[in-house]
Amino acid sequence: MADSKSSSYRSQKATVATLSFGEKLDIVPAIFSVLGNVVFATATGGLRSKEKRPKSYFRYVALTALRTFTSRTSVRQQNFLAPPTDDGYAQACKSRGQKPNSEILEDGTRAHWIGDPKAEKLIINFHGGGFVFPAPPEFFEFMFQCVDRFTKEGKSVACLFLSYDLAPGAIYPRQLQQAAMLMNHVTQNLKRSPSDIILAGDSAGGNLALQLLSHISHPHPSTTIKVPEVKINAPFKGLLLISPWTSFDTSTDSFTRNHYKDCINSIGGKKWSTAFMNSPWPHTSNSDPYNQAITAPEEWWNDFQVEETFIICGEEEVLVDGIKSFEAKFRRGAGEENVKFRCVEGEYHDQAYLDLQFGYKEKEEGVQAKEIKGWIGSKL
Repeated sequence: MADSKSSSYRSQKATVATLSFGEKLDIVPAIFSVLGNVVFATATGGLRSKEKRPKSYFRYVALTALRTFTSRTSVRQQNFLAPPTDDGYAQACKSRGQKPNSEILEDGTRAHWIGDPKAEKLIINFHGGGFVFPAPPEFFEFMFQCVDRFTKEGKSVACLFLSYDLAPGAIYPRQLQQAAMLMNHVTQNLKRSPSDIILAGDSAGGNLALQLLSHISHPHPSTTIKVPEVKINAPFKGLLLISPWTSFDTSTDSFTRNHYKDCINSIGGKKWSTAFMNSPWPHTSNSDPYNQAITAPEEWWNDFQVEETFIICGEEEVLVDGIKSFEAKFRRGAGEENVKFRCVEGEYHDQAYLDLQFGYKEKEEGVQAKEIKGWIGSKL
């Protein structure tokens, strides 16, 4: 990698530099809040109905810790505490013994390579984190696992992992601008055909993947942050949406029934969407079909430029009701035969990635992780 820092790194560090002493000091009681809830969950989890908590006691405690952290800290504090995406990539490469290698766009945006850049097929990945959290090493590790598996099966594939700018320092549609710039770079400079590309996104990354595809079919009208036009000569091979954040609505029943089963809650969700949208929740002033895919009419998806879409989520995540509503509308617009959907019983939001953060090994991966790898493999 070059010595200069990426756009996402600079943007995150610029936000961190503005934290007041009071905001930094407040991190101490926030940590004690997390520890207190962990102790309480450990001591009382057995008293909670099994229908209202994960089957795994360890996951129940770990999800409580993450949920408390995201709801107790501010988005600026989260930017402060989480190492930049570029650092996560460097750490994952070090663990894997791979030399870091990145595409650098004209504005400093980077996309990091996993696997051989000369591979025949390409996965372009957009990471989750509410548009606030950078990607940790484990998110790269999951893609390393995918590429390794397919390579051993004799398939030629690599992954480009976009390091986009984070909110609150970068607001909508900056991330779409970066995704569009990357796509133009891949098709025009790297000479890759969309028919050899799978787009993938988890959570907020799923939101961004849908933004990009909406922009291709319906060019984004922004005049404040100009989004470059993206023209493609063929549909993409596939689209993978993992627990996609398609709606900022936190009033659905799944936010209540899955409150103790998931890693996020309505408090955290509202903080992230407010930072990303730069408007008060529920964002009526600037919500549109790009940033909230669920609001798009069915016909919006009639010209969707993807051969097959696979949407996967967990039955125990708070976003599941919104995801199901989106999937039904999207299927009617994009075509029944072009959409595959899987909602996994007993699993939570983004579990394929977060289980790695919780210390689980690949051999212990859940159904979502297996289904994701299986579907990608079927497209190569």
